[in-house]
Amino acid sequence: MKVHTSDFKNGIKLMGRELSSKITYTLNNEEIELTSEDLNSITPHYESSILKSTMKQLDIDSNIFIPEGTVINYQFGLKIGNSYEYLNYGNYVVYKVEEKKDTNSYDIICYDKMLYSMIPYENMNITYPISIRDYLGAICDKLNLTFANSSDIFANYDKEIQNELYLDSEGRSLDYTFRDVLDELAQVTASTICINEDTDELEIRYINDTSDVINEEYLKNVNVNFGKKYGPINSIVLSRAEESDNVYLQDEQSVEDNGLCEIKIKDNQIMNFNDRSNYLPDILDKLDGLEYYLNDFSSTGIFYYNLCDKYGVQIDNVVYNCIMFNDEANITQGAEENIYTELPEESETDYTKADKTDRKINQTYLIVDKQNNTIESMISTVNTLDVTVNNNYQEITSKFNDYVPTSDFVTLQNSVETLQTDTYTKTEINTKLTDGSVTKVMTMSGTFDENGMHYEKTDAKTSSTINEKGIEVDSTTTGQELLFAGYDETLNQTIVRTENLTVRKYLVIGQKTRIEDYEDGGGIFVL
Repeated sequence: MKVHTSDFKNGIKLMGRELSSKITYTLNNEEIELTSEDLNSITPHYESSILKSTMKQLDIDSNIFIPEGTVINYQFGLKIGNSYEYLNYGNYVVYKVEEKKDTNSYDIICYDKMLYSMIPYENMNITYPISIRDYLGAICDKLNLTFANSSDIFANYDKEIQNELYLDSEGRSLDYTFRDVLDELAQVTASTICINEDTDELEIRYINDTSDVINEEYLKNVNVNFGKKYGPINSIVLSRAEESDNVYLQDEQSVEDNGLCEIKIKDNQIMNFNDRSNYLPDILDKLDGLEYYLNDFSSTGIFYYNLCDKYGVQIDNVVYNCIMFNDEANITQGAEENIYTELPEESETDYTKADKTDRKINQTYLIVDKQNNTIESMISTVNTLDVTVNNNYQEITSKFNDYVPTSDFVTLQNSVETLQTDTYTKTEINTKLTDGSVTKVMTMSGTFDENGMHYEKTDAKTSSTINEKGIEVDSTTTGQELLFAGYDETLNQTIVRTENLTVRKYLVIGQKTRIEDYEDGGGIFVL
C-alpha cells in the first residue's frame, strides 16, 4: 500500500473533504512545483494482471507547459486537521504534450519508467549462461534502471539462460522489445514486473495481502458489481507452439477439493527447452491457492492501494477479497476511483496428452529454433533413450514431401521433447522415415494412411476423404454422405452424387441441353 495514516483512511470517505494535487520536477536546475491551481485534472491509471509487466500512466490537464522527457513526481493530498497528508504516486516521464489553444492549457501524457523498455531488444554484451536474476539486472543496466531484487531470492531466480533467445544467430532482431522480454520474465518469475512507486526501481512484485477491509462508505451507489470467485489456482501448464506439447504441475489435493483452475503459459522462449518442467515448482509455489473475486466498482476514492495489493470489500455481512489489478482515479476539484478485475484468460488442457516432464515414448516432436532458423526433432522409443537432431526447414520439407507412409505412428507437433543425443544419428532417423516403416501420419488437420487422406477438424460441420475412389464429403453431425465424386463400383462408372445441388448460372447436360434462369422463371434450352 501507499504510505498513509489511519486519519487518511478515515478522512477520505467523508463528505466535505479537501483535496490537493502537486507535481514537482527539475527544469534547467530549478525545482518547480505545480499545485491544484495549476492543474485542472489528474488521471493516474493502469491495467495489469499476474504474469506480465505493467506500465502506469498519468494524464494531466495543466495550465503550465512541461517539456517532453521531463521526469515529474505526482502526489495526491487530503487535508487532515490544518495540513495535507500526501500519497506518493511515484515518478513519471512526460511522453507527449498537446496545447489546447481554446483553454490556454496543455494535455500531457506521462508514463512511469517502464516506458524505457518500449524499445527494440538488442545485444547487451552479456556472457551466457546467465541466471534469471542476473539477466534481469543486465536488462535494467541496459535501460538505465535499478533492479530492486538484485540480491533477492524469488521464483526461478537461479535458473539459467543458456544462450541468446531474442536475437537470431547473426545478432539480428526477431522483433522483440525489452518490454516483451520483461513480459516473459514475469511468467518465469510468477510475478508482475513493475516500477516501484517509492524507489523508482524495477521490481518483481507478488500479491501483497494487506489485510485491509473497506466497507460501503467508500463505494458510490452506482456501478458496484462483484462477480464470481476466481480460483483457487492449482495447475500450471507450459505450452509450446499451437498450444501443443504441454507439461504441467498440479496441487492434486486442491484439484480434488475445489476443481481444476489452471494457468497456461504459452510459447515462452525461456521455458522452451528440455528443462522447462524444472520451472514449474517455483511458479506453482507462488500461485497455488490464489483466489479473488472479479469486480467492477466506482468509489468516491480510496487511493492508497497499490498494484497487486490484496484487500477486502465488506458489503452487508459478506467480505469480497479482491486484488488491485486495474485502477483509474479521476481527480479534479473532487475525485472518484474506478476499479475492476476481470477473469483471466481461461484455458482447458487435455491432460491425457500432457505430461509432468519432457520425457515421452514412441513419438516424434518438432521445436522451432527462431535464433538459428532450424527445427530440432526427437524420436524416442521404449527401449532407447531420447534423441535430439537438428534439421533445417528445407530438409524437413523435402523429407516429408518424398516419403511414402508405411508403419507405426508419427505425431508432428510444433514443439520438442527432450533429451540426449547419442543413440540415433541423423542418418538413422532419416532411414526410419523413408524405409517403409511408417504407415500413418497424423497432423493437426487430419490423417494420411492406407485409406487415403482424411480431413476433420474440431467443431467443423463436415469431414472429407480423398483416395483412389474419389472425393467424399460427409456430415460430422449425422454421418450422412453430402457429396461423392468418383468411381461408383456398383454402377461401374464415374459419377457425382449429392443431396442438394445449387448452380449459380446455368447447368449444361451433355452437348445439347442447358438449364438456366429465364426472365421471371426458368428454361430448358436445346443448343
